[in-house]
Amino acid sequence: VVFQEAVRGLEQSPEGGTRCEACFRLRLSRSASKAAEMKCDWYTTTLTISPHKDAALLNRLGLAAGEAAGVRFLPSDFKKRGGYQRSLELSREYGLYRQDYCGCVFSRRHSL
Repeated sequence: VVFQEAVRGLEQSPEGGTRCEACFRLRLSRSASKAAEMKCDWYTTTLTISPHKDAALLNRLGLAAGEAAGVRFLPSDFKKRGGYQRSLELSREYGLYRQDYCGCVFSRRHSL
């Protein structure tokens, strides 16, 4: 319900557009609040491993959410320096499941 409210009116937005930005804002805000509640020194996101995600946008939103929640955000771009390729190798090595969509219903429909 919270997700649907966050993206209301953005249902037709393309992948990587304003709907995704609203989702990132929601997720990072929730993560920052949880990190603050748990008295963590830092928080970050693994979304920057994806070649389909805008790391600069995620970092801007993460910094803002962290500031609002009173916890530091660690800016990252985990796909850099072969990070994405390494994540594929480790996933194969350890038999990890890799989802081929971000997780929202819109992305799922797009991946079918």
